[in-house]
Amino acid sequence: MTNGNNQKRDGLRILFPTLIYEGWFPNFSSIQQQLVNFNLRLREDDREGREESSKEYSTGFTSYFSRQDLYKLPELQPLFQFLQQSANNYAQQHHWDTQNYTPTINSLWGNINSQYSFHAEHIHPYSHISGVFYVDTPAGSPSITFKDPRVGRWMMPPTADGARPENTFNATVAPESGKLMMFPSWLEHSVGQNMDDIERISMSFNFEMRQKQTS
Repeated sequence: MTNGNNQKRDGLRILFPTLIYEGWFPNFSSIQQQLVNFNLRLREDDREGREESSKEYSTGFTSYFSRQDLYKLPELQPLFQFLQQSANNYAQQHHWDTQNYTPTINSLWGNINSQYSFHAEHIHPYSHISGVFYVDTPAGSPSITFKDPRVGRWMMPPTADGARPENTFNATVAPESGKLMMFPSWLEHSVGQNMDDIERISMSFNFEMRQKQTS
């Protein structure tokens, strides 16, 4: 029997990679305006969310403090189904135990980055998979930035021969409407300050690997 851990050639061995999943909602233009309207209406109706956002989120809005159960709403089922399939792909491509465990969503909330708002560096506790779906990201919308989690690497880094993502300490990815990004919940990330008079609309979510019920 071949031991898959034995490398019989010269070269690099990849250990402890940080894997990020990207996907695009099929025919997104057919539901984009519906999702834009949903988030604008959510901000208007969610008084608690507006009040908490004014304390914690500067000029922006998020329902993180008030409504994290948006995945239960009938009008968001097409989005939820897309997120679920993407989470299934994420878990399978990580070679997690999907025979006995399944990715289960535990939160979905809306975000509106108005002018001067931003998200400071943070992680998503009590989850395995986290991510963001971009609803409306006009030109000039701030990017998401991922921070290298290997703290020891910051001690004495060698000079790289170019700006390759795997050699940077902070990898930045531009948002695109209809695009999904999934990443480990422990991966520290942030969103830059929105300097334009536009609104960047996104929806964030978390999944955890729950044990399947046996009959």
